Amino acid sequence: MVEQGEGQAVRRWPIERVMAAAPDTASAVAGRRLAGPGPWSEVGQDGPVIWGRCRGSAREPYRVVVDTSAPRYQCTCPSRKFPCKHALGLLFRWAERRFPADEGVRRVGAGPGDATRSESHSEAVPTPDAPDDPKAAERAAAARARAEERDERVAAGLLELDQWLGDRLSDGLGRLAAQPRMLEDMAARMVDAQASGVARTLRRLALVPTGSDAWASTMLGAFGMLGLLAKAFARRDELDPEFVSTVRAHLGFNVARAEVLKAPGVADHWSVIGLHDTEDDERISTRRVWLFGRDTGRFAVVLLFSINGAPYEMTVAPGMELDADVHFYPGRPALRALIGNRRDERARTTGLAYSGGTVGAARDAWAAAIAADPWLDLWPVAVNGRVGVRPDSRTPRFALVDGEGVGLQVTGPEALLWQAAAISGGAPATWFGEMRPDGFNPLALVDAELTGGELVVL
Repeated sequence: MVEQGEGQAVRRWPIERVMAAAPDTASAVAGRRLAGPGPWSEVGQDGPVIWGRCRGSAREPYRVVVDTSAPRYQCTCPSRKFPCKHALGLLFRWAERRFPADEGVRRVGAGPGDATRSESHSEAVPTPDAPDDPKAAERAAAARARAEERDERVAAGLLELDQWLGDRLSDGLGRLAAQPRMLEDMAARMVDAQASGVARTLRRLALVPTGSDAWASTMLGAFGMLGLLAKAFARRDELDPEFVSTVRAHLGFNVARAEVLKAPGVADHWSVIGLHDTEDDERISTRRVWLFGRDTGRFAVVLLFSINGAPYEMTVAPGMELDADVHFYPGRPALRALIGNRRDERARTTGLAYSGGTVGAARDAWAAAIAADPWLDLWPVAVNGRVGVRPDSRTPRFALVDGEGVGLQVTGPEALLWQAAAISGGAPATWFGEMRPDGFNPLALVDAELTGGELVVL
């Protein structure tokens, strides 16, 4: 949407561009929550410049100014994130047409002058279009120093973890079973060391019932992978940079959205083949969105987050198709991604002429993915075959059998598996799903005759 303002054309940002400007997901969620009218006053616009006052924790409302043409951001809040949540909230209001200017007033509010004159508390953020910013080098040096400090903290924490794992094995797992609190204590230590990925793993292990048959094997397997992760990070200067990016991702290092979106995107018609919601803890929920590229045949997974029950930052529905650019995070194999520019979308994926591979090909792809990322716990594949109940099973046990007669155990909620069998009626189809250690988890199916080329998401 192009608008006229003070002698120049102004292009209103879409919601996706505001999301892409956020330094991290938490800031994007916080900014979205600030987009309501409650905290704002003196909101205005003059051409590409928007401004307003946002009530926060300080005595005086924060003064916020954004030049959307550069872009540049200014806010009198003390946050070190750029743009801060207040600037993002203002941008969300503008993108969602919540400005008085959208009601026919071209220039409203008190103007941005107060905020731009408050140099002691506000700071403009440089972009590649503004290389002459005098503070750019200073901020870059500070960022490098913070990154090096975190590396040192993580390395020290992982050294302690490696020693702790060795002690648990020397003492015998029986002591750990009698004192499962040790897992929680070490998880807290990993939080202090800024290795949040390790902390999540330890907390999940603490939830495994000690009386279960699989408890000991689960602990041994997880301890082995955590030890491997610690040793890989210790040797990060010797390893391939892409593999180091994978290690960092599993440890909990985040890559800024802006950095991911700088990489060239993969343009395609991306179908949403599945959605999975999980609760990481009491505050944060994660939505895993699986995408399949119609033209490239590539898979991607987009992670969306909700904090304290807030809406997810992007709305997608199972079965919809996006004409968009997808940008992959660094690391191997390339899987996690962000959706960049969305040119168009359709509510349903139709006319999808794609035939999956064999069970053997799916297993080979899963093995290659694990070789590239030993900590990977699932991998997307497409298999052509029939889903049904195994006749030799006393309890319902589903299998996917390809055209060569090779079978693959199918896992997942039983109600969903019966639904899959009922939709296909035992006929062959292309099944999209996740390869897991315990089998194949179906997400969607498509077939020219069975579904008329329309993607059916389970």
